[in-house]
Amino acid sequence: MIGLALAFSSCSSSPESKLLGTWKVTEVKVNFDEQKADSQTISQVENREKQTILKFTSDSTLSIINDNNTHRSLWTLGDKGLISYQFEKDHTVYELGTLKNNVITATSSTPLGDIVTVFEKSK
Repeated sequence: MIGLALAFSSCSSSPESKLLGTWKVTEVKVNFDEQKADSQTISQVENREKQTILKFTSDSTLSIINDNNTHRSLWTLGDKGLISYQFEKDHTVYELGTLKNNVITATSSTPLGDIVTVFEKSK
């Protein structure tokens, strides 16, 4: 019985277990070239990003929710906190972001510039 309790407690403190649950955006930084994008476009991008929700489950399913759409994929967590995901019918592995100090930081590069999105786990 003690061995089972130790095994369970070690699993629940694994780096992967820290991801389980719902994550919401707490900060968005849009670093666009202002000659290519006006303030209205930047504001729209920020607002769209703020609506993104990530749900990680113990069966390695990641649900990415945005604009009333849910996209399901399989997630993995690398040694240095890099979170990757892959859609079921797509063999491409995408980088979501990095888990560090209980925060996920995702950076997206676009032709207009970079978007940095910070997620924190919902309570």
